[in-house]
Amino acid sequence: MFRSVLIAIDGTPRSLGILDTVKRFCDTEQHLLHVLLAVDSAYALEEFDQRLSRFDQTEYPAAAQEQLHADKIVQEAIQAFTQAGFSTTGSQEVGEPAEVIIKVAKARNSDLVVMGHRHLSRLKRMLDPSIASKVIDEAGCPVLVDARHQPPRH
Repeated sequence: MFRSVLIAIDGTPRSLGILDTVKRFCDTEQHLLHVLLAVDSAYALEEFDQRLSRFDQTEYPAAAQEQLHADKIVQEAIQAFTQAGFSTTGSQEVGEPAEVIIKVAKARNSDLVVMGHRHLSRLKRMLDPSIASKVIDEAGCPVLVDARHQPPRH
């Protein structure tokens, strides 16, 4: 039985579908959830603190904004799961998403990772490898990939 579940979100509207998937597959009394959002290191402050000084926000506005947005997304996901009756924690980590998800899954001894899928074409997949594939190969636990929420095709 899965007890510790890591939920990797990216902040896109599609990642909200993961919340529904977790609610369908996990039991509020048996599962401990941890919501994770990886922040690209190009947009990360070395030592992020929500109480950033005006200097830091002025000096690195894109990084400060990215991390404040990431924190908001994680808090909203925690709130949604908590309201649904789950015991939930959350964090944001800096780094390449697949590496961060794998690192956190192992550090937390996760029994299951739940994440989304980007639905890239074969060409785009060659240029930008699948995060889900790497996590599946290296997480050391089962990975549930929610591929239901496809972007609209143009």
